[in-house]
Amino acid sequence: MQYDAKDLKMRLSILMIIVVGFLAAGTVLGWQYYKNLGGGLDDARDIDICADGGFFIAGRSNAWALGGFEDNWYDHEFFLIKLDSLGNEEWIRHYGELGEGFYDAAWGVCATPDSGCILCGKTQSPKWVDVPFGYTTWYDDVLLVRVDKFGDTLWTKSYDGDDRFDRAWWIKNIPGSNDFFFTGPITVNPDGFADIWIMRIDSVGNTIADVVWTDSTRDGHADVRWGAITPDGGCIVVGSSDLRDTSYYYAPYDSIVTHRISRALVIKTDSLCNILWTKTYDTGCSDHYSRSITACPGGGYLMTTYNKWPAWTWCLRLDEDGDTLWTDYVGLDPADSTSRLANFSMVINAPGGGFYFAGSGQGWAWITKTDDYCNELWSVPLDLGGYTELFLNCVATPDGGCCACGQTYSVYPSAYSDILAMRVNRWGEDYYGVPEVASARPEEIEIRAYPNPFNSAVNIRVLGLGARGSAVEVFDINGRMVEEIPVNWSDSEKPSSTTASCVCRWSPSEGTHSGTFFIRIDNGKSVASRKIVYLR
Repeated sequence: MQYDAKDLKMRLSILMIIVVGFLAAGTVLGWQYYKNLGGGLDDARDIDICADGGFFIAGRSNAWALGGFEDNWYDHEFFLIKLDSLGNEEWIRHYGELGEGFYDAAWGVCATPDSGCILCGKTQSPKWVDVPFGYTTWYDDVLLVRVDKFGDTLWTKSYDGDDRFDRAWWIKNIPGSNDFFFTGPITVNPDGFADIWIMRIDSVGNTIADVVWTDSTRDGHADVRWGAITPDGGCIVVGSSDLRDTSYYYAPYDSIVTHRISRALVIKTDSLCNILWTKTYDTGCSDHYSRSITACPGGGYLMTTYNKWPAWTWCLRLDEDGDTLWTDYVGLDPADSTSRLANFSMVINAPGGGFYFAGSGQGWAWITKTDDYCNELWSVPLDLGGYTELFLNCVATPDGGCCACGQTYSVYPSAYSDILAMRVNRWGEDYYGVPEVASARPEEIEIRAYPNPFNSAVNIRVLGLGARGSAVEVFDINGRMVEEIPVNWSDSEKPSSTTASCVCRWSPSEGTHSGTFFIRIDNGKSVASRKIVYLR
């Protein structure tokens, strides 16, 4: 078979893209960070962006266990990792007390204006816990550690709820002050049921105000996992309440199902921890556990719950009084609304509008962006191998993108997890550390594709095309053209402009198999291409 020079050049360029794609097999984006701290459990729980544009990642690890984690697997400490904006590791520190049965775990981190941060979690170490006579460990107290920009400890303080189970899951700075809110479960009575503790502290950990909320529906059992600072300087926290048994008819099984369920819980306080209102939410048959909430710029809140039956992520848009405006499910397969692609642990506001979700599904870690009504704009999965990846938390970045942290079990396959982080820009693409250019030379082309990977259709945006009559070409991994999409400009779009752009859409035909494809466009002066992944 004979090829002309232009066709041969095109096939060689496609082959080079394929080779690069295979070299990057097992990854989606280049801005990734993973870390094994020493062979044991490494559990990344929270991430925040620091004053210099880098990131703090906090969690728990038994990498520093006395005698090694194999012989002292219950000896955990706080860990704190500092990354720069490009994901390069700057330093790693650990905090707590080493010793058999000393369990110190960080669940939250908040960057501070001095380029340091404050960590919150729990401790079982005698250095901070007043263990009752006759016991050795197994008593939890809240533990806070504040550090400077080098990770050196400024102060450490514990808080005791007078019984066995006290933890802090979330901590955030109150804008316009040097104070912080933190929240977590607390037990203040011997029945073992947890209440919810919300506290405001100053910059050195002194208590300004606090409140304990008790669930009166079932012996005071409640739990709390996350919160958000509200525009009025108060806070709103979410969790679960009212755990009970229930029976109901489940159509797919044509039977009566009985299991324990709980309601999603929201508590709103003012700036001094006075409770303004408390509400619960449920669908009547699922075990709801709310794990995240964000204050929306236009007023009100968006909260997520994990429905354990079925395992879907339920989103509720609330007004400022906690009344439901609308609900929706996210992370579902668009082709089959009974199947899920991901469960999401965290929702945050996306700069410029919409929301970012971080979670896991199908063994992959996921970042998803939606519009203001939770309609998916794009999703990015991260798969590092044959085991599980998951994201537990995320933070918005100054460029409008998102950075998420969690765990991977694939990098060092074993029974233990390792630390994982990934950053994307606002299009769900790789972050290179180069600001987006508002204008480009006419001969330069930039291609953006979202969602990517996709399962029904992909939106393709071309910037700087600079010529009428061009077409977007789609090739399969063998270099065979499978689609040619004409690009038509309207008179108002001025295709000769340096900021000209167009948007088109590719929907694979019914017989197209899942796999890797390549978008390519040639304006006669330069050629651009982008890899896309079709998940059918």
